[in-house]
Amino acid sequence: MFLSVRSLFSDLRNLSGTTLMNLLAALFMTQLLYVIGVGGVPDPELCIALAFSLQYIRLCVLCWMLVMAHHMYSQFRTNLHLVPITDNAIGKHFLRYSIFAWGLPALLLGASIIIQYREKGGKILDTSSLKEQNCWFLDENAFIYGLLIPSSLLTIITLFYLIQSALVSHYVISMQVDRKVREKMRRKRTLQIVLFTKITFLLIIVIILGALTKLIKSDPLWITYHVGQGLQGIFIAMLVTCNCQVLKLYTRSLKSRASSASSIGGSSRHPISYGNIVPGARSLLSKGTSISKSTSLQLLTWDPTPDPV
Repeated sequence: MFLSVRSLFSDLRNLSGTTLMNLLAALFMTQLLYVIGVGGVPDPELCIALAFSLQYIRLCVLCWMLVMAHHMYSQFRTNLHLVPITDNAIGKHFLRYSIFAWGLPALLLGASIIIQYREKGGKILDTSSLKEQNCWFLDENAFIYGLLIPSSLLTIITLFYLIQSALVSHYVISMQVDRKVREKMRRKRTLQIVLFTKITFLLIIVIILGALTKLIKSDPLWITYHVGQGLQGIFIAMLVTCNCQVLKLYTRSLKSRASSASSIGGSSRHPISYGNIVPGARSLLSKGTSISKSTSLQLLTWDPTPDPV
């Protein structure tokens, strides 16, 4: 839904919207890979590829969440008013964010591959232990050092930037003299901080459930993880959609189009009065009006031919 709305509204095509799009894309890939392993993966090569891919994309989700929190903190610290500041270096900033959010998980995945290779004694296609949990997780050491510890660090840094953003926002809001501007700024920035906090805690819950499922191997935890992993993408998409009020913007645009169409239709129902002019001139003016409102080539001919002057 957010993909279609972003294509319709140019106000959402900024650095914040682009980072959010990458987060949603990573979440979509997580859900897609999760669904692939639901019924079990008998092929060893596909099983190990699925486990590596899921570990990489999970780290990408957390990295993009950290990028969004950092960008929000930078915005709150530099923008002291409601008027957005034009970022002339948006391409450079997005390139840096992309290198971090897609590159750091790749480095961590390389370390996980090395740990998995050594743990298996060189037999990396031995996926008997991975198939017990539908090839969603690597073995214990690769899972802990390649996913669990980096995920904990990324979430801690994300929470740090969220807290710093709240403190900076409170300080900037208190500096505003106009009460209306102060209330509007408080409402907008609170919505953004609350949205990012909800998404972060939802990701943390799914990570904790996955870690407990991997390490403890309990059936109730396994079912709970299934539910959380299966619904996290939908919950986050709903949070983003409701917070950005994109449905309100979409309905507003539809209403404006309908009102403009009705105004055009209403004007066509009322004939245009030309006053007390001769019938020949009235017919010519009516012809010109019909020409301006039509794209037909037949109206470009004069019938009958006008008398020469």
